[in-house]
Amino acid sequence: MSKRLFSAGIAVLLSVTAGLTGCGNDQPSPSAQPQEQGGGNAQQKELKPESGAKLVVWESKGPELDYLKTVAASFEKEYGVPVKVEPVPAIDTVKKLTTDGPAGIGADVFSAPHDQLGNAVMTGLVLENDAFGEEDQNQLLPSALEGVSYSGALYGYPTAIDTYALFYNKKAMPQAPKTYEEIVKFAETYNDPANKKFALMWDVGQLYQSYSFLAGYGGYVFGGKGTDPNDIGLNSPQAVEGAKYLQSLKKILPLNIHDINDNIITGFFQEGKTASVINGSWLISSLSKADFDFGVAPLPLLPNGEHPVSFSGIRALYVNSYTKYPDAAKLFASYATSKDHLIERFKMTAQLPPRQDVMADPVLTSDPYAPAFLEQAKHSVPMPSIPEMGNVWVPAGTAISSLWNENQDPAAVLTKAVEQIKTAMKTTK
Repeated sequence: MSKRLFSAGIAVLLSVTAGLTGCGNDQPSPSAQPQEQGGGNAQQKELKPESGAKLVVWESKGPELDYLKTVAASFEKEYGVPVKVEPVPAIDTVKKLTTDGPAGIGADVFSAPHDQLGNAVMTGLVLENDAFGEEDQNQLLPSALEGVSYSGALYGYPTAIDTYALFYNKKAMPQAPKTYEEIVKFAETYNDPANKKFALMWDVGQLYQSYSFLAGYGGYVFGGKGTDPNDIGLNSPQAVEGAKYLQSLKKILPLNIHDINDNIITGFFQEGKTASVINGSWLISSLSKADFDFGVAPLPLLPNGEHPVSFSGIRALYVNSYTKYPDAAKLFASYATSKDHLIERFKMTAQLPPRQDVMADPVLTSDPYAPAFLEQAKHSVPMPSIPEMGNVWVPAGTAISSLWNENQDPAAVLTKAVEQIKTAMKTTK
């Protein structure tokens, strides 16, 4: 696959406009009720479309939408169920369904980022995924399975996984660095701050990227694999050790956080000044005109010998609990996320399939960048999807800023952040 094709499909967030009809109905049904669902782990169910079923699916505008339209045509041909695919931004679907679902005018199947799952479950908007059997679940990357599950139950049908890795300028670094210590040593002769030359840059002030250092030492946001808001691990001894190492890297990136943002990082790298950057696959589209050869590698090992643990985002399909046709909807979501269809999805969107049984497929292994992101995805954890995560970002960012800009004690600033998070959670209950 060419760099251009890979680049075309990548985007950090999903976008644009909406249009809707609903839940396979010609007319809204104010009396629509959510379908019954069991608790705990869903069991695989033999699915056949209901008589007269017709489906509406929401997905973000772009190659993802084009993919689902292709699948919809194939599904209708195979099962005789008409499927209308409409452009609704995935980041808006859960909010939209809070009103459209009960009114009977929401989509039967919708796309959403995994960190909105908690709110969707708590408001009764999604049915459990009982279409995936044990074999299907075992083929999902662990972080993908975790990301689309909530309180021990599987809900989502994963379509892609996003995380970040190390981009490096092959002219400056002929080989990808295997450890951060290699980068620190390289910086001794490469760095020239007056001329904006740095061995490594990343968006230090954002927890999203800097989390990999804390988690690589054993830190975490919430316990129970991101599900227990009563167990906050951002100031654990392990997280503090990770923060100390993060803080030590200012010696090779002697800029304050307000002088580091994504535009600056991308610009310096494009200009051939910064030798390596941490970023997501979406950066590739910005590098299409760069006049140097670059590579992508998993994040380098930390001094403790461990892999940095990056945050990941899981894109997935979900079934609306208010659908009139739950079996047809589940069958479509399962059909669209099968191994063969996800390989086709990668060809159309260049978004990484979250299944282990496609990682060795030549379509992916022959791609110059996909293997590095897939390898890093093995060492990633999904951003917590519980509603309490919304209280984390600002205090954590403030803590990172204090330890980086002002050289404050990591244990003190992280403990203050945890106290602020706890206070925020109490006031938002």
